[in-house]
Amino acid sequence: MLVCINVTFGFLQEQGGRPISYEMVSKKPEKEFRRLTGLSKHNFLVVYKFVGGDNMFDQMKYQYNSRTPNRRKKQKRPDRLTHHDRLLLTLMRLRRGFSIEDLALLFHVSSALIGDIFYAVVNLLYHQFLPLRERMFTTRAAQPTSVLPTCLKSFKNFRATIDTTEVKIQVPYNYKQQGNTYSKYKSANVVNYLVACNCWGAVSFISPGYEGSISDVELFRVSGICDLLHPDDVLLVDRGFTIKEQTDALRVKLVRPAFLGDRDVFSQEENLMNSKISAARIHIERCIRKLKCFHILKRMTNNMIPMLDQIVFVIACLVNFDPPNIQALQERDM
Repeated sequence: MLVCINVTFGFLQEQGGRPISYEMVSKKPEKEFRRLTGLSKHNFLVVYKFVGGDNMFDQMKYQYNSRTPNRRKKQKRPDRLTHHDRLLLTLMRLRRGFSIEDLALLFHVSSALIGDIFYAVVNLLYHQFLPLRERMFTTRAAQPTSVLPTCLKSFKNFRATIDTTEVKIQVPYNYKQQGNTYSKYKSANVVNYLVACNCWGAVSFISPGYEGSISDVELFRVSGICDLLHPDDVLLVDRGFTIKEQTDALRVKLVRPAFLGDRDVFSQEENLMNSKISAARIHIERCIRKLKCFHILKRMTNNMIPMLDQIVFVIACLVNFDPPNIQALQERDM
């Protein structure tokens, strides 16, 4: 929060009281633009065009009245806030965690308008990205052994590496939800997500969110990933995923580190395999770290919970605009 306040005042001092805009921010160095939005300048325009560009933003309904769904509700919309500004402020809130009030101060508009725009643009991004959900889950055929980086070459028929991540939330008002969302492991109220990455370290799957008390086994079962797996697919998981019964039923091969059990030491073969799995699993950790670079996920307030799944899915799609995590390793190995 302190970082956001410092950035806000830094902008205000730099602008001398003038509102910020896409035109102004796009003139900043590439590194600073990426820090504010999570995207390069080029990819910002790619996303803008992908969601429909000027035509889509012209048609957007920023306030919705369910009794008149086909008629735009009358509202004051300042002409100087361009369509690019609307996407910019949405990305700034996602990436840097700016509050609605901070953005209103920066763009010189009302908090109510910022809130309307943020919810509308997130909804737009979500529904434009949604048709890609199944195609994001990279097929085995698209990841042949010949293109796998060194850390994955030992795992023939590799499909994905999976893990869980969580988003901390405000303590729910409902007493039952307080218990259901509480994670003893995190000592906080959280929403859990199952995440998968492909051989290049890109997000290939992210589940809907589930209450923090859910186990990894149950999360795997209800996440929807089972519907996308094929016989002979190989999944890399951590020790906590005791899901062999579920993967055997799907005829999916599960690769996870060996358990020591009652033994004192691992065998030489187990040590070697554990090392290979650990090296490969670094990339799911980096993938999740990229998601958490979007500071809006630091802690979600209760009023944001209804759109949390949309926000998380949109962020998962946005991080895939980054260069592949494993590209440099792959090129080095060639």
